[in-house]
Amino acid sequence: MPIATETTTYRAEDGAAVSTYLARPEEEGPFPAVLMAYEFWGMLEVPGGGPHMRDVAGRFAVAGYVAAVPDYYAARGQQPTMEGGTIKGGPSDERAGQDLALAVDWLQTLPYVKRGRIGVVGWCGGGRQALFLAGRSPNIQAAASFYGRPVNRPGQPGTSPIELVPDMQCAVFGAYGEQDRAIPIETARQLEVALKASGVPHEMHYYAEAGHAFMNDQRPDYVESAARESWRALLAFLAGTLKN
Repeated sequence: MPIATETTTYRAEDGAAVSTYLARPEEEGPFPAVLMAYEFWGMLEVPGGGPHMRDVAGRFAVAGYVAAVPDYYAARGQQPTMEGGTIKGGPSDERAGQDLALAVDWLQTLPYVKRGRIGVVGWCGGGRQALFLAGRSPNIQAAASFYGRPVNRPGQPGTSPIELVPDMQCAVFGAYGEQDRAIPIETARQLEVALKASGVPHEMHYYAEAGHAFMNDQRPDYVESAARESWRALLAFLAGTLKN
């Protein structure tokens, strides 16, 4: 399917311009939309960053979705860094969540987006944001988290995504690697138990051979088998929640 791409902006709550990469089918539509919440590298021109996100957005477009990647790190100069194995900087969960929630509202104004058919897919920190949106945004119909932290680190302040499970009104998809040293697999299983207990439609996928960032084919963590299987599962999930 031929696709069209562009970089545009929308305004955040504080007036900041959030640069956003868009990929969509060339046909008129309207089409369901996927809001993409990136991982640590954001849209930086480094392996695993912007080139990877643009590629994945294009893959969504070929599959019949409008894909949007808001650069909420760059909007206020808050690109995180890695220091001594710890991520430093970056926007707060609250700020990132506000920017992404407004992106959902903005997507609904686009003529080629089908209203009421918007999902969010995130990876790592973006996967955490996808879970937050599932509990806080009434305007999304599906949320997918790839290795997003559902339970805060010990001593980490603020709300954990798992605490919002009772508020989730959309279907939830999770994909986690059992060898992940950043996100304990036990916390993903806790999320699954909580989703089941609250009656939230969900599907959780675990990959025995995979660690963190296994879907990012521009990083050394890439695991082809897990990436391919999880992508097929994700497209089936989105077709069932956003297209049907």
